[in-house]
Amino acid sequence: MKTLTMLTLCMLTALPCLSAFARQTNQAPVVSNVHATLNSQARIVTVTYDLSDAEQDTMRVFFRASNDSGKTFLVPVDSLHGDVGYPVRSGVQKQIRWYYPANLAGPALPNAAWQIRIIADDLRPIDIKQLVDQVDSVRLRRDVAFIQGIRHRTAGLAHLEAVKDSIEKRFLGSKLRTWRQPFVCDNYQAANIVGRQSGFTDECTTYIIDGHFDSVEGSPGADDNASGVAGLLESVRILSRYHFKNTIKFISFDLEETVNGTGLNGSKQHVASCIPSSEKIAGVINYEMIGYCTNDTGSQIIPYGFSMLFPAAVESVRAQNARGNFVGCNANVASGPLRDAFATSSRLYVPELRVITLTVPGNGQIAPDLRRSDHAPFWDAGYQALMLADGANLRNLNWHKISDTLETLNFTFMANVVKAAIATVATLAGLQHSGFAVSESFSIPVVSAMTVQSELPEKFALERNYPNPFNPSTTISYQLSAVSLVTLKVFDLHGREVAILVNETLPAGRYKLTWDASNMPSGVYFCRLKAGSFSATEKLILVK
Repeated sequence: MKTLTMLTLCMLTALPCLSAFARQTNQAPVVSNVHATLNSQARIVTVTYDLSDAEQDTMRVFFRASNDSGKTFLVPVDSLHGDVGYPVRSGVQKQIRWYYPANLAGPALPNAAWQIRIIADDLRPIDIKQLVDQVDSVRLRRDVAFIQGIRHRTAGLAHLEAVKDSIEKRFLGSKLRTWRQPFVCDNYQAANIVGRQSGFTDECTTYIIDGHFDSVEGSPGADDNASGVAGLLESVRILSRYHFKNTIKFISFDLEETVNGTGLNGSKQHVASCIPSSEKIAGVINYEMIGYCTNDTGSQIIPYGFSMLFPAAVESVRAQNARGNFVGCNANVASGPLRDAFATSSRLYVPELRVITLTVPGNGQIAPDLRRSDHAPFWDAGYQALMLADGANLRNLNWHKISDTLETLNFTFMANVVKAAIATVATLAGLQHSGFAVSESFSIPVVSAMTVQSELPEKFALERNYPNPFNPSTTISYQLSAVSLVTLKVFDLHGREVAILVNETLPAGRYKLTWDASNMPSGVYFCRLKAGSFSATEKLILVK
């Protein structure tokens, strides 16, 4: 009996260790030893890499190219062959060949430093709750304690600059690509602080989380808006540890507060001149005062006219005796999908957070109280954006006063707002269980426009595959004399479609790909190329 008891005790004692081991073995794929070799004469970049996965999962592998020293990986990469796509399994010396078009390294890209990034996703889900549970109210309090203090261009310039420096260091410490967007306003050298976490598989699509760091002249601004900056920094700390399909940008805006009768200066500057053409902003979450919460009856003021504009929301507030115990999720009609995503994430992951949604028509001109922060310029530019707010002066009587201090804030409430925002962005941006590695830099020789033109094909053509007969794979080559919508399909003797090799718009150039017929029976097949009005067919003979 004693032996059995001891054995049982040992097993029970080991359970936490076993559980921890199980968690540890659910590791992301590891990509390593990425090397790129250029054959400029054939216009081929050959990339080799090693790939391992602790669970031996089948993976999806992505190939991305950068021509700006790894700042972005946005170069189009068609005509790939090898260990790319799905399925790919663990192994060493995996190989991908990229057949790049002749006009890729044209005059617009002199002396470009190229890099290749290989991403492997084992398609395992990541529980959003893992992210939510990491939000730390103690860290939020500590950050607000540092940030609070007059942060004004004339009345508190020293602390304003110290906060800027601190935000920048935190972004850099989280390995975000970080920079300042300078602008001048009223003889003040202003700057937005931007941190970019690039998406791995759809880098252009971008979600933004922001919060302004300045305060008014006479207030330490703990709620307005040290709370928002603390929420932004906590979002950076957590989200930067993970990989996402889409890009996430973190922005702390300067001069949100009014200067000479005009506010939102930093966000206006960003929207007007700092969004690159490649960036597709899919949603913006703006932290604007997220720290004040109270259960006192009558503490929430309802502005005149809101009963007519937002009857359901006002009724919900009045049903709890106008307690200021909720976060406002303020959207315009065009931001409906983002609003719904936030509401769903809040309900799923932070059910204790009370959310009241206000959806204003147009861009909010009918309700100016809902335009009083950095989301408004994004609305005006046609982007989806939310303002998460505790109501400012409609609830917090310390607003813009010397009494707006840390001691008046509720950090449990603030943490819940941040949890909901993190869950929303993590869901929308496409959380990935992936690993990656980047090649060393290399150069693709600059090709003159005249040379590019001479190398472009003069006609459309589908060449004979080689080898033919083949077993089990064969190389198919074709050329395009103009940009075209291209389909390249394989049919059997009965005219049944058995493979789609290409179905996309391609630039003029010469292309090669390999058809692997390992899963097909021996026989005669036909490869048909269609490009615009051009059509050609070649016979393929598979002999096993």
